[in-house]
Amino acid sequence: MSYLVLARKHRPAVFAEVIGQEHITDLLAQTITSGRIAHAYLFCGPRGIGKTSCARILAKCLNCEKGPTLNPCGQCTACQEIAKGTSFDVLEIDGASNRGIDEIRTLRENVKFAPGYGRYKIYIVDEVHMLTTEAFNALLKTLEEPPEHVKFIFATTDINKVPETIISRCQRFDFKRIPVKTIIQLLADIAKKEKLQIDQEALLAIAKAAQGSLRDALSILDQLSGLSDKNIKGHDVTSMLGTVETQYLFEITDAIAQKNCAVALQTLDKIIDEGKDIKQLSRDLIEHFRNLMVIKIGGKSLGKLVDYPVEIKDMLLQQTERFSLAEILRAIDAFIEAQETSRITESLRMPLEIAFAKLTYSAEAPKTSVPAKPAVSPAAVSAPPAPPVAARKTSPIEVLKNQKGQVDFSAEKEEDAPEENLETELLSAKVEEAGLLDLEKIKKAWDALTYAVSREKMSVATYLQEGVPIEVKHEAGFIRLSIGFSADHIFQKESLESKDTLALVERIFTEKLKTKLRLDYKIVTTAAQSSEAEPFIQAALDTFKGKVVNKWHKE
Repeated sequence: MSYLVLARKHRPAVFAEVIGQEHITDLLAQTITSGRIAHAYLFCGPRGIGKTSCARILAKCLNCEKGPTLNPCGQCTACQEIAKGTSFDVLEIDGASNRGIDEIRTLRENVKFAPGYGRYKIYIVDEVHMLTTEAFNALLKTLEEPPEHVKFIFATTDINKVPETIISRCQRFDFKRIPVKTIIQLLADIAKKEKLQIDQEALLAIAKAAQGSLRDALSILDQLSGLSDKNIKGHDVTSMLGTVETQYLFEITDAIAQKNCAVALQTLDKIIDEGKDIKQLSRDLIEHFRNLMVIKIGGKSLGKLVDYPVEIKDMLLQQTERFSLAEILRAIDAFIEAQETSRITESLRMPLEIAFAKLTYSAEAPKTSVPAKPAVSPAAVSAPPAPPVAARKTSPIEVLKNQKGQVDFSAEKEEDAPEENLETELLSAKVEEAGLLDLEKIKKAWDALTYAVSREKMSVATYLQEGVPIEVKHEAGFIRLSIGFSADHIFQKESLESKDTLALVERIFTEKLKTKLRLDYKIVTTAAQSSEAEPFIQAALDTFKGKVVNKWHKE
């Protein structure tokens, strides 16, 4: 007789045997008992958690000779054929292979025919999300108003790809992942029935590797049973799957708590020598510190959120005493950063080693040597020291994570050279002097004044740059400032004379000069750009036959 894999051999035959989906099996049982059987069901959830098994059990409950019943006999022709997948009344269709509109048209024609000997004609469509949009649309009318003898049961692992029009015509049931504790108990029972010797550590390793899928767990156990007919240990599981033993995670975490980078690196080297998957190690470390975070926050009250046996939870609780919550969060950030870096570098090992170093070494003050004091002149002593250059606070990882190699230094710009300081220094140096304001002082502060206007309205400041102060008159309670423009800049003058623009410039000039100001704009024969430049700038202009385009734009 051919060998039957454990996943098929121990497949549940009734709802009572379904593990971990009581919220669904109880509801289906009530539906059958009350006789309120819908025409379409939609089972959705991850792989290997019982969707297809529940669909077959529901079909047996409906078509059993003693049915509809919660406990199909399993002996009648209908039950046996459904279990074998050979029933003419219960058709299992693979959505990936029959995804086109032609297959759905055939299905629509076949639903018109009555069942052969069963009570209902049941269509079980697995991975229904693989159907095309046209196929879904062709199914809509039949799905909404099928013949009384037809029932649909859909199963999918990706509910997001199923159209809302299909979902709204079905009764939806969301299956959940199987907890680790439940998988361990079931594996132990099956191992006992199959006369397999397996220790608790191996069961835990299988349950964690299955990630909530009962079928995956049974497949791993099936594979291990072929490797060893004696006692199966945890090392056998991790060696076969390339996963990392839980003990290694605790060793690395202890090394980080002790600030001992050497031990962490040695443990990492040991893990790599054993052929473990480094990517999986990164994921396991993130999950391990996540568990530490949960227990650190809530203690045993949040133990339900950590999917481990009680013994492992106690070890995690003890380990949390060696960390503060801030240190745990910093470790999670470091390992996530290492995971992201490994995607853009050729080395999978180096990002983890860097993370270990960051977590185990505290910030050290840079060592500076004291140079010999050189002889200085009295003039040099009186000169103020040059301001230190601010160090850039950008980590190399920020450059790596940006595929264009760009780094945003906007924060440094604001810290190192705030634009407000330039404006304040110019005004304080050129305007706030003893005595009344005169034309010469305003000319010296002109660039700073127009720059202040640019902070509120750039176009107005640009127009002002085409003019030059030509006259200052002290009148009762205010100063009248005349600004001259050449005949080539009549448009700029007229734009500045609009009521709102004039009020804006007068307000800003009054605030900066600390004196009430009124403005006049005039056309003059002398060009506005004739204001004198600094001597060295004028020399450069004369040498290269250039002109000043702008004095304060810094883009």
